Amino acid sequence: MKDKMPELLAKPEEQASELQEEFNRLARTWYRETGKLSSAEQMVMHPAYQKIIGMGKEALPFIFKELKATRGHWIWALAMITRDDKAKPGMKFREAVDAWLAWGARNGYI
Repeated sequence: MKDKMPELLAKPEEQASELQEEFNRLARTWYRETGKLSSAEQMVMHPAYQKIIGMGKEALPFIFKELKATRGHWIWALAMITRDDKAKPGMKFREAVDAWLAWGARNGYI
């Protein structure tokens, strides 16, 4: 019986590409299925958004890219993944986005 060669692990750049593709697929689904919702709570509880949160810290560069481009509802995902919230009580949404973008830049995600 011939020994099987073990499967090689994906190279880091391949893993990053696969993560980017997965993020993009989930984000497209989320945008498509929540675009007409007015409730931020319903938006962040959507299964695709929850799966993005489940990607963990590896998703942060992709989330920051989206946040910078769309200024959309990504701050909940950022808070859940980092276990911190840069949006302080009383901040308007725009201020919260700016606070997260500043943090992302300081920490090398942007």
